[in-house]
Amino acid sequence: MCSPGSDQTARRLFLALWPEDTERRQLVELATGVAGRRRTPDANLHLTLVFLGATDPARLIAYEAALADLSPPTLELTLDRYGYWPQPRILWLGSSRTPPELYELVAELHSRLRGCGFTPERRAFQAHITLARQHPGPAPTQPLVTPLHWQVRHVTLVESLRQDTGSAYRIMRRWPPG
Repeated sequence: MCSPGSDQTARRLFLALWPEDTERRQLVELATGVAGRRRTPDANLHLTLVFLGATDPARLIAYEAALADLSPPTLELTLDRYGYWPQPRILWLGSSRTPPELYELVAELHSRLRGCGFTPERRAFQAHITLARQHPGPAPTQPLVTPLHWQVRHVTLVESLRQDTGSAYRIMRRWPPG
């Protein structure tokens, strides 16, 4: 049921886990102490599952149709460690043990979207939340005093909007709805 896109205006999209207010407050607290002045804006903190990239209206309709009956598992993600990628200088928060259900969810998303012409990234999925870009590094070595326990219940479709002050994100849809 998927069809190739047209030449209409494309939107920059991704699928993500989007924290609720309680988790967002905890993420902000964890980021504030370690991320410095290049910190990710509070409203932008999320965990990307699949980067869709530039998506035209026809392809968006196909993606939404492919995901229409998506029922993501309820899972608990424990964020308990900091990490740092020297290139591209990203400080992140992640899990020392990513639940297998999260890898299965990403594989299911890839499978559903492939039928619409989507090509997944070559690099392996690594669950993380970007706390800062252009961070001088390294990652903090102190352990988290209180890990964040996140009850994940939804997958969100998010649009990245370019603004003078950087990117802003807008949730377009969530599965399951509500």
